[in-house]
Parts: sequence; C-alpha cells; structure tokens
Amino acid sequence: MSFKIKNSQLSNDALSAINNLLDADIDAVAAFKLTRIIKFISPIVEDKLKTEKKIYDKWAEKNENSEFILAKDESGQDIPDTVVLKNVDAFTKEMSDLYQVENDIPYEKLKFEDLKLQTAKVKELIKIDFLFE
Repeated sequence: MSFKIKNSQLSNDALSAINNLLDADIDAVAAFKLTRIIKFISPIVEDKLKTEKKIYDKWAEKNENSEFILAKDESGQDIPDTVVLKNVDAFTKEMSDLYQVENDIPYEKLKFEDLKLQTAKVKELIKIDFLFE
C-alpha cells in the first residue's frame, strides 16, 4: 500500500526531524522501513530544491553582476534573506503549484507505536506526521 506526500511537506524541518528520528533508538524493523522511505523521497527533495532555485532565479531581480537584489526596509537598509521579485503573483503561483505536487510513496506508512520510542518531541513529530498511520 502506498501513500502520498505533498512537496509542501518536504521541508528542511521535516528532513531534520526524520534524521533525528533515525538517530534515536527505534525498533530495527521500523528503522528499516523508515530508511526505505527516506531513500525514496531523497531524490524528490533534491528535485524540489532545484526547482525552487529555478523559480527564484527566474523571478528574483538581479544586479549587473547577476547577484540577487535584496529588499529594503523603510529606512533603505537591506533586509537579510529577502529578494526583490519581478512579479510577485507569478512567483507565488509557481511556488504554490510546486508545493501542491503530490508524490506517490510506494511503501506503507509507519505505525508510531512500532518505533518503540521511549520519548519523543511533539514539535518534531508534527513535522513528519505524514509518515504515520
């Protein structure tokens, strides 16, 4: 039985939470199943990140040195980790379309109780709830 994961669920936070889970002392069979899922979704994540970069490159304004132009605040200071977009609506639509793509994962979801974790952080589990029944 398979399940679907939207690209929007495959964030850096989710991948970090999955890696933390792998580092935890979990049941061997559950670890094996989780490893198979991770190996399957890793290329999907790489493709998603490459596509995000292409969308940024397409819609972000660049200076004469092909560097992104940073957005500025009211006082004219650069706002770190921001860019000026040529067309906000088109950028938003392309990113939204990318995030709505569903990926078929040809494995069964995990049963949380099969992990046999002694402890778990809720904030980590929320990021990867798509992996569990």
